[in-house]
Amino acid sequence: MLAPLKDRSILLRADDESTDNEAALRLALRQARQAQRQAAEHGARQSIALTNEVARLSEHNRQLRNRLDELENGQVIVALGQQLMALRAENEALLAAAHRVCSLNQALHATRREGERLARARNDALDCLYDCTIQPVTP
Repeated sequence: MLAPLKDRSILLRADDESTDNEAALRLALRQARQAQRQAAEHGARQSIALTNEVARLSEHNRQLRNRLDELENGQVIVALGQQLMALRAENEALLAAAHRVCSLNQALHATRREGERLARARNDALDCLYDCTIQPVTP
């Protein structure tokens, strides 16, 4: 059997200390759980962001791989060659049209000069005819 305590305040103090310790431990546990939850949420967000970045980079890698395959297969070079041939044909047609325009322009100038020459000759002939009809005839 236990001996009775003369001072009950020792028991009350020990009981208060254990209650304080228990409250402190509960608070520490609550804070630890909250920190753990926040860390888990942060980790999940980071994991999702990294997963999205991996998907984006995978798609970019796929596009670059397709572009490389096209270049290796020569499809781009063939397409550029076809464009070059089409543009060369268009250029030749434009050059021919430019020569034709130049020739037509020269012909137009020559025609205009000929028209001016004919107009002067007509005017001279009219002047001569007018001079001949106006002069009095002397008997």
